[in-house]
Amino acid sequence: MDFITENWLSILVVIGILSYTVYLSVTKQWTSIREFAYAMMLLAERTFGDKDGKIKFNFVVNLVYRNLPALIKPFVKEEDIAKMIQTLYDTAKDFLDDGVINSSVKK
Repeated sequence: MDFITENWLSILVVIGILSYTVYLSVTKQWTSIREFAYAMMLLAERTFGDKDGKIKFNFVVNLVYRNLPALIKPFVKEEDIAKMIQTLYDTAKDFLDDGVINSSVKK
């Protein structure tokens, strides 16, 4: 207990650095997941063409979920990935209609 009271500042700094490192790792992971999801959306669009959108959506969700990093997978459900994919799709569609993300596309 004396060690903790004597070195509380050093311990706090180490905890802060570790927390920041974990934060950066998770943030980078989500960025790569988002980029992978966009790539899979394009692949689904090219592969399935004008077929049912639900087939393409499920294709993308399944691929993204299966390729999640092992550290993230236990904390994320497939439904969460589906919500994320839908949000990414809506944002991309909104951007593509006029070059600005401004909610101009009706859902």
